[in-house]
Amino acid sequence: MRLPASTGHACRSAFIAAFSALTVTTTGPPAQALPPTLDSVIVESTDAAYPILKALEPGPFAGWTELLGKVALEIDPAKLGKSLDLLLDVYNSVPNDKVTTFSGIIKDSFAGLTPDSCTLVPLPAASVAERLKGVATQTLDSAKLKAFGEKWGPTLSGLSKTPSSICLPSVSSLEKLALAQADIGRAFDFNTVRAFNDYTFPMLKGEAKLTDETFALLTGAKAQAADATFKEKNDFQNALKKLESAAKKEKEKVALARVKTEAAQKAAAAKQSS
Repeated sequence: MRLPASTGHACRSAFIAAFSALTVTTTGPPAQALPPTLDSVIVESTDAAYPILKALEPGPFAGWTELLGKVALEIDPAKLGKSLDLLLDVYNSVPNDKVTTFSGIIKDSFAGLTPDSCTLVPLPAASVAERLKGVATQTLDSAKLKAFGEKWGPTLSGLSKTPSSICLPSVSSLEKLALAQADIGRAFDFNTVRAFNDYTFPMLKGEAKLTDETFALLTGAKAQAADATFKEKNDFQNALKKLESAAKKEKEKVALARVKTEAAQKAAAAKQSS
């Protein structure tokens, strides 16, 4: 199967988008009388993530992502390709109006930022995206990938970046981006997310191998942002725990609401048919 020339740009941009999404939602709020909402955790997490992002060094980060890519790409290409295909379904399920709104927030957040004058944060090594492109070329449906490019291309083009780094917006802009990304996550179609999770996590568990390289990944992760202070790193680690807890609670809340809705629908259908 031959994919269009835009495939490489789509894969690279998707990797950039994933990196951006992961790095702007990473820490949590102080103790409160009531449990914090996920949105409040996300907003306050941005403040704690900011010094970590600024302290990332291009060389170590690129080397770590190279190793991460090598470990990930040891997975059977057919299995990895299926997971990527299911992930495309997830992102393609987002309503167009949500994507348009998110694109506007991206544009506003990066307005006025240029790589020659902004604070730059290193991106994952380009070689990793190139190898992912190879997997995509062999396994992904070209029509599905084209649909992804048409839906998300304008949004991804709003990122101010170079081949190896991306501009770091202000803290307030990152807060808005983080909340917007959470809204995108809430807009994912439930069934496509379930299909991705049901396949990907068991597959990764079966494919994962404990090697010197996987242990090196853990060591390398701890070595990132070497210039960040102990307090900044400690705040960052505590934030990850708070974010995980808040996300788990929201997931449980959404699942309970879904069960109640489905039960009500079944009851209504049974009443109508009786």
